[in-house]
Amino acid sequence: MQLIMTTDGLPSGERFDGWLNHMTRLVAPAPTHFSSEHRSDFRGRIEAMDLGAIQVTAHVTAECEAFRTSRLIRQSDPELLNLLFVQDGPIGLAQDGKDAILRPFDMTLFHTSRPYHMRTGTKRSHHALTLSFPGSLLPFSGRALKQAAVHVLPGTQGIGRLTAQFLSGLAAHRGPHSTADLLWLGITLTDLITMLLGHRLDTAVPPETGRRALLMRVRDHIQRNLGDPTLSPTTIAAAHSMSLRSLHRLFTSEGTTVAGWIREQRLERGRHDLVRPGQREAIHVIANRWGFSDVAVFSRAFRAAYGMNPQEYRSRHLADPAG
Repeated sequence: MQLIMTTDGLPSGERFDGWLNHMTRLVAPAPTHFSSEHRSDFRGRIEAMDLGAIQVTAHVTAECEAFRTSRLIRQSDPELLNLLFVQDGPIGLAQDGKDAILRPFDMTLFHTSRPYHMRTGTKRSHHALTLSFPGSLLPFSGRALKQAAVHVLPGTQGIGRLTAQFLSGLAAHRGPHSTADLLWLGITLTDLITMLLGHRLDTAVPPETGRRALLMRVRDHIQRNLGDPTLSPTTIAAAHSMSLRSLHRLFTSEGTTVAGWIREQRLERGRHDLVRPGQREAIHVIANRWGFSDVAVFSRAFRAAYGMNPQEYRSRHLADPAG
């Protein structure tokens, strides 16, 4: 995410106006009125990321309100959809006679083409992301998208959990992205939004989108269970109500195998723990933590992957942190 502005360092009397100027420019295609009862001591931060068809804005604000009225819509309307993801709330949204109260990890969809009113809670700091994109990006009719709008989409389970995790990762990342990375992020985010809304609408989604979303769910399950030595293709397939053949085909299409991907992730976690600053845990403890019940098996797999055994790797990298 690229920092657009922060009120840190501004005189208290200039913070709200400074934040407002930047927000007004960011939402310029869809003019919006902002107000706050904390103008004199307002605090805010704005970051943004351009993913092509999807524009991502991360904002931290004090208590405030946002209005988009019929008059403002007549003034200018880019006919965009917005997906609001709340990291720290609550935030309320009203549109088309519907109301949604979003708490941490909740999401909701709303439109720039119809009036809305958004209001934060009374906390001094609220964290949220807004994703803006054309409705044509998604394989749903305008009627279906209107039906899906202003409903709370929980980010605590299923595809909602994956979407919330992905968005949280975007918000936390501060480094630059390559053009290829930005393209991949945009495609992945489009798939997640499609699956999220498809689940809400109980509507079929394109097969390739479904395949990619299923792969993300399976990988998420594996990541959360790496420490379980009984984790296997059989248990993974059962957890996702799919056949072993379908599971293997899912990973083959990515140029790997289920067992190979599990081993790769376990070794990477173990490698990270071996050189964690201030930690000198026994190697067998690290191996057991990441699902290797036999430290000798861990050592052989580690050598095959990194060209040296775990003890050699630890000694070399702790002696030369840059290496």
